[in-house]
Amino acid sequence: MQFTSFTLEEAEEIREDFEDLGDTEFKIGSSPLMFIDAVLISPFGEADKNSFAERYYATKDCNGLLSSYSGNVYDVMLITCEANDEANYSFICIREFAELRGIKYEFPVKEE
Repeated sequence: MQFTSFTLEEAEEIREDFEDLGDTEFKIGSSPLMFIDAVLISPFGEADKNSFAERYYATKDCNGLLSSYSGNVYDVMLITCEANDEANYSFICIREFAELRGIKYEFPVKEE
């Protein structure tokens, strides 16, 4: 899926709108039952997201990690793990999660 980035302000507003998902469980299709550990503002690039999620899982320090990011494009992600296996963590971007769960939300769209 191709998505555009958010500004920091847009990402913060979206994160606040979805923060209640933290500490909840969900299931999509035939996936295992998943637990949402956190809803976070993250860097936008795929490699940056992977690194960010890995470092977050190790430190649980979102603010420190985000302050070390030198870019200016952002996304919002859910850090998840299998409900029965906390060590098996992953992440999913908020727009993909919303689409898969049928959540209607007006995400900001940038004109190209």
